[in-house]
Amino acid sequence: MKARRLLVCCVFLVVVTGCKTPDSKEKPPGVITYSRLASRLMDLRHLAALPLPGEKSAMWSSYDRRSRVSPDSGFVNWSANDDGFNPQYIRKEGENMVLAEMTGPGAIVRMWSANPGKGKVKIYIDGNEKPVINANFRDYFSGELDVFDFPALVYETNARGFNNYVPIPYAKSCKIVAEPDWGQYYHFNYITFSEGALVESFSGKPDREGMNALAEVNSFLSQRAGLSPYRTSGTKRDSIMITIEPNQRLSPIIVDGSRAITGLHVTLHTPNSIRVAEILRKVTLQMTWDGNSDPAVWAPLGDFFGSAPGLNSYKTLAMAVNGNRMSSWWYMPFEQGAEIIMQNDSHDPVQLTLEVEHESIHGDVKNMGRFHAKWHRDLPTRLDSSRWPDWTVLEVDGRGRFVGMALSVWNPKGGSCKVHGGEGHYWWGEGDEKFFVDGETFPSTFGTGTEDYFGYAWCAPDRFEHAFHSQTIDSDNMGYQAVNRWQIIDNVPFQDSFDAYLEKYFPNEWPTQYALMAYWYMAPGGSDEIPPLPVSERFGYEIPYNVFREVDVIEGEIMKIEKNSGGWATTEVWVDENMFSLVSNHKALKWLPNPAKEGTLNVSFFWPEDGMYEVQMHVVQSMDGGNFQVRLNGNDLAGVNFNTSLDAPSTKLVSLGTINIKAGKQELKFRWKNSDPKRNHLQVDYVKLVKREAR
Repeated sequence: MKARRLLVCCVFLVVVTGCKTPDSKEKPPGVITYSRLASRLMDLRHLAALPLPGEKSAMWSSYDRRSRVSPDSGFVNWSANDDGFNPQYIRKEGENMVLAEMTGPGAIVRMWSANPGKGKVKIYIDGNEKPVINANFRDYFSGELDVFDFPALVYETNARGFNNYVPIPYAKSCKIVAEPDWGQYYHFNYITFSEGALVESFSGKPDREGMNALAEVNSFLSQRAGLSPYRTSGTKRDSIMITIEPNQRLSPIIVDGSRAITGLHVTLHTPNSIRVAEILRKVTLQMTWDGNSDPAVWAPLGDFFGSAPGLNSYKTLAMAVNGNRMSSWWYMPFEQGAEIIMQNDSHDPVQLTLEVEHESIHGDVKNMGRFHAKWHRDLPTRLDSSRWPDWTVLEVDGRGRFVGMALSVWNPKGGSCKVHGGEGHYWWGEGDEKFFVDGETFPSTFGTGTEDYFGYAWCAPDRFEHAFHSQTIDSDNMGYQAVNRWQIIDNVPFQDSFDAYLEKYFPNEWPTQYALMAYWYMAPGGSDEIPPLPVSERFGYEIPYNVFREVDVIEGEIMKIEKNSGGWATTEVWVDENMFSLVSNHKALKWLPNPAKEGTLNVSFFWPEDGMYEVQMHVVQSMDGGNFQVRLNGNDLAGVNFNTSLDAPSTKLVSLGTINIKAGKQELKFRWKNSDPKRNHLQVDYVKLVKREAR
């Protein structure tokens, strides 16, 4: 990544107040300048502003275009899952593909891809014939272009998703065109400003003030993530340590008057770490505004803070967990007062410290929505059977903004679900997000996969944390997975209603069970249908499943691929679900050699002890299996040749002979011996080394 050639002249206040650099030109106060737009990347106060007429947020993506809504037939091919293939563009112009078209005034505020390539992607602004950006798509997600040289805003997650949050504004229109070989899969989130808004269009690179604003946001998100983003004097802090007895309900803090909460922190002191996940589900957090009896916030304590089950540390702009301290910086305004209520539905006392930071209202509170956050599992919904596999995230009536969600997944089997999953049977995260705003018949946001919404890709379970999204648990997609995403600059405004869904192809009984936090702002008088759930529905609801695991073996999926002469080799896929009871951990080392290449694969593993060992290999048999030869550490084995072909899928344990092994790195070399290219599948479940007496 190139070093940034930029002198930052403002302190962080540029983000919040828009201070001027020495060479900045005076701009009319009504114009949305680049620096003012960039400030919205972390302006949590702005989220409370009720949307003006004309405001919207939507997305162009590579969703499967077979999904459509017909006036006569209703929802057609609604479960179609060939995202990125069928086709993944609006139309063709010669050999080029139009990926997105928007009318302004507006701005692109998020770009994502799972597989950006070297083909050019061009962004045209306001009908101009010359693009403001003309670069290969991969460089949209790197620092090769100065405008994208902000690593807290433009990056690849270690879970293989490419993200870009650098805004690109336009006054009248925007068109995105891709040349061949640009890659595969895309999201372009964009916002449209209110009617009559004046926008300073993007010209290829922001002015100095705009670049400074981006640099300051980047600096804060890089160096101070997990700390308060507010910079004001006059903030008050209320703090109290309490012990909540079993079945007790307390209101430890009440804030009077017209103010706004800017920080909410809970530190858990209960020493029994084994039961933290249980405590955080059985203790609930409720918040009410302006004397209303119905809570605007209701959630199990841990889930509210965006990572569950248990305490899973992460840092983002809006929320963080640091050890046993959980923090929120959502902006929570109120006109007459706020009450925080905590209830302990566990059998033991719970000790914690509650801290609340609050400030005077900035602006007119009557034009502000109230913060809402609620937890649920399987909601009653407006959906009918034609909408399968849509699963309800949120359905509300009123005026406000949707600002994100945190999803906790229980999926102990891993792998596919052909029996119930339809086209999305490959893994739990296949499901697209679909957002219907103000009664839309077709969603203005239609995604390409659950993991894509959360900013990663290819079902990679690796932990990651960035300003606007994180994955806080890595159980290799076999157990719990926890992800969150905050929609700050890309929040979704609505005037009358907002209905959000995730496609959930796997049923609860598989078992694949979701628990979700939804976060939004809404004008007083709006409604949702999310009820508080009893403790029996919050903890221990997961359907148990025990994964078959062989003991004292070297699993194929933990081996390291050292060299592959050709074809496809991976340790990241599951075997067919019908083999789950036969294959340890449901995964295997898989190799499909290329018939045109040499046909060899080298893999390694570690063994801790010298000795004479019988080498056993557990392999998967199938109709497309083939003949293979194997060597260990350069030595031929007695059972050097084996065949994995069988008419019906099964497994077999192959004894490859006895060999003297030295502790340390061991290397297996496979050679494919078939001439039939259709019989080339090798799947190694595990290797087992059985100690034998030296002769």
